Amino acid sequence: MPDLTLSLAERALLLILLAENGELSNKQIEERYAPSLKLTGKSRLKLVDAKLIECRKEKNSFHFSLAENGWYWGREELTREVPRGSGSAGQALYAVLRRLGHYLYRTGHSLAQVLGDQPGDDRREPENSRAEAGQGAAPAIPAARARPAADEIDKRVRRAYRELAEPAGGWIGLADLRDRLPDLTRAELDGVLRLLARMPGVLVEEETNQKGLTTRDRDAAVVIGNRDHHVLMIEDM
Repeated sequence: MPDLTLSLAERALLLILLAENGELSNKQIEERYAPSLKLTGKSRLKLVDAKLIECRKEKNSFHFSLAENGWYWGREELTREVPRGSGSAGQALYAVLRRLGHYLYRTGHSLAQVLGDQPGDDRREPENSRAEAGQGAAPAIPAARARPAADEIDKRVRRAYRELAEPAGGWIGLADLRDRLPDLTRAELDGVLRLLARMPGVLVEEETNQKGLTTRDRDAAVVIGNRDHHVLMIEDM
């Protein structure tokens, strides 16, 4: 999922939907959080088009819930820098988010397991949940692919790095890394690359020779801090 430029209000609304793990209308958002906080116009269309939220209209009111891509966004947000202009409250919030990110990485849990309505399952399946709760039968859907835990992806990245780095400890391109791990989704690998970039002895950087980048290199970049990063180096392998 490509990174979007989100305003503070849009980020706040996504985090609220993440924490609530349910459907909220603009009226409910204003009543529970802030009178001026609502999702309308271009912001609503932007988040719907990015498939971060789901939106339905009931009479004259919009109701919002987090889409599956919104859960991916939330997981990646745990590793991002504090947004500019967020003030001391924002600094405090993102300090907590970073600690939550560390907990998920350490335990291998997904964000949906911790905040979602199915703690034992990586995948949110609202239709099945409603059926189990006796709210009407839901159509059968294929079993979801089990998402690998972050620590398992970490191990696979390090193993692939060892195979690709020449000489040992040298730089490798993320395009080559992605080719070695074709079964991982972009969101799964990008999330772990962002976590690795914060660890000692790991560098995820921009390619210094930008003119030498191919389309393949650019497409394989991971966005960290609003910049594309193309290469990886892991020390002491």
